[in-house]
Amino acid sequence: MPAPSKRDKQSRKRYERNRAVQSRLRNISKNFYRALESGDEERARKLREESQKLFDKAASKGIIHPNKAARKVSRLTRALSRRAS
Repeated sequence: MPAPSKRDKQSRKRYERNRAVQSRLRNISKNFYRALESGDEERARKLREESQKLFDKAASKGIIHPNKAARKVSRLTRALSRRAS
């Protein structure tokens, strides 16, 4: 079996690094919706602000597409405003 090329090593390293960020994004979204369902609006607001920061940072670093980040944040904001109304 041949040794992994430099490209393979770089790709693997980037995959591992990005996977941690993507996992964090999924978890914070899930926590937001759980807080919203349980009626904890204050916690949901805090999580939405934190998630906006994380999504924007991930988009700026190229981990996710900028449009995906905007869409996710928009949906979180919309869910929060619907609950607050």
